[in-house]
Amino acid sequence: MAYHLRQPDGTSLDSPVPGTLGGNATLRIYGRLDCARAIAALPLGYAKHRVFFADELAAIGAGFRPCGRCMPQQYVIWKAGPLPPASYPWSITPHHPVSATISLA
Repeated sequence: MAYHLRQPDGTSLDSPVPGTLGGNATLRIYGRLDCARAIAALPLGYAKHRVFFADELAAIGAGFRPCGRCMPQQYVIWKAGPLPPASYPWSITPHHPVSATISLA
């Protein structure tokens, strides 16, 4: 069985190994495969917008941001926005950056 995984450049890759994260292509959000919010949205038509990623680096590279529900630690860092000297891998930034210092330790 082949799994269709979204790559950072936007193309799909057929892989014999399933992805570790899922996402919503319309909202450009990625999260865990067992995310309660994503599972609840499946009957509402979410399945047609669902994409899968091999790992978090692929999701970030594709321009997706973390889900606030199932990935709260990553979401807080994303929401704070790029704060030097911390590395900030997301290309999409929050609309309303929080002015707080985040510890990456």
